[in-house]
Amino acid sequence: MIMIFSGFHPNATIKDLCIAVSFFFLPWRWFHITRGNAVKQAEKHIQNYFDILYAKTFDSGRTALQKALEACDVGEGDEVLVQAYTCMVVSNAIAWTGAQPLYLDINNNYSIDLGDIEKKITTKTKAIIIQHTFGIPADLDAIIAIAKKHNLKIIEDCAHVFGGEYNNKKLGTYGDIGMFSFGSDKALSCARGGALISNNIVLAEKINLLHKKLPDASYKKTLQYLWNIPLFIKGKFLYDIYIGKAILAFAKKLSLGGQIIYVSEMQGKQTPWFPSKLANALAHILLNQLKTIDKTNKHRKEIAKQYHHALSTHTCFSYDKKHILLRYPLSIKNPSSLIQFAKKRGVLLGDWYNDAIAPRGCNKQKAYYIDGSCPQAEYHATRSVNLPTHHKITTKKADKIIKIIQDYVDSINNT
Repeated sequence: MIMIFSGFHPNATIKDLCIAVSFFFLPWRWFHITRGNAVKQAEKHIQNYFDILYAKTFDSGRTALQKALEACDVGEGDEVLVQAYTCMVVSNAIAWTGAQPLYLDINNNYSIDLGDIEKKITTKTKAIIIQHTFGIPADLDAIIAIAKKHNLKIIEDCAHVFGGEYNNKKLGTYGDIGMFSFGSDKALSCARGGALISNNIVLAEKINLLHKKLPDASYKKTLQYLWNIPLFIKGKFLYDIYIGKAILAFAKKLSLGGQIIYVSEMQGKQTPWFPSKLANALAHILLNQLKTIDKTNKHRKEIAKQYHHALSTHTCFSYDKKHILLRYPLSIKNPSSLIQFAKKRGVLLGDWYNDAIAPRGCNKQKAYYIDGSCPQAEYHATRSVNLPTHHKITTKKADKIIKIIQDYVDSINNT
């Protein structure tokens, strides 16, 4: 039985592996691990892809988001509207500017509930973050209209999508600033990275100034994130004979690779080695994936369509074949039971998001979240399972995933 993974660097290609390994074994590359031309090339590629005036890269999406807020003059005593059913790193990015997040409830598209926005706007509210969860576009026209009415800065959180569109215009180009994440499980992945785009000259100049003040990426941390790629590829390949499990467990215990979210971040604290600029070595991998993003997105659409044809009765969102879904979300009772059922049959499903502020176990007090304040977000978090759409999910593998879910539902109905 060959295990099918939702995460663990699902985007990684053989070329990505070769790039990562080259920075360990080619001496002339050792001097270009943190600095080099690849960063500027990646920024230019992103700028051209979105037909946008400015693009700037950072060590992560969370750093990019924090700098976007700072560029919008968000600071001590301000409030930022953001949806619940999100990640702790989003909450942290707001809190680390000195501002406080104000949480909005969500609708069945896992996006901001329009009716909740004006209820929570105060005289201290300065910005709104619009999250396109799983790649499902938020109701941008309506949200932006409300934001402009109250003179709020608009930041689009495109951590789950790169290249998706709303009314034939790319996501990330509607707000004052668009933010992207290139973490290990995102639409594009260079292990850790992020970017901001904007057509606003004033904001772009502020972003550039903030970027210049950042240190270069940590040499040690960059090597750890580079090491993640061969580590996870090897671990996944050998997973079914237990050696892979041991490799991954051993690496985690000894902190051999970079982490998606650190324990300190789950407690609302910053790490000592971030924020920083994007490392040149990681930008090389990002460039490689940027070249094939349209092909990757086309594949995601086809797999999502296959899922939807068979499993639409287990969803709550409004499916559109044009959407580029990072993961296909199901809404199902007792998701942990389904995840265990699938694991025994060779599939590791996703559990984004398993709490209103994810991952479960984060310090919600440090995130300024009050339990019960966003009931729909909390409800959806109790029913969340999501299916992989990455390029390694063939139609045959998608059929296997579909069959497992159908078998699970049948087993529940027959008990």
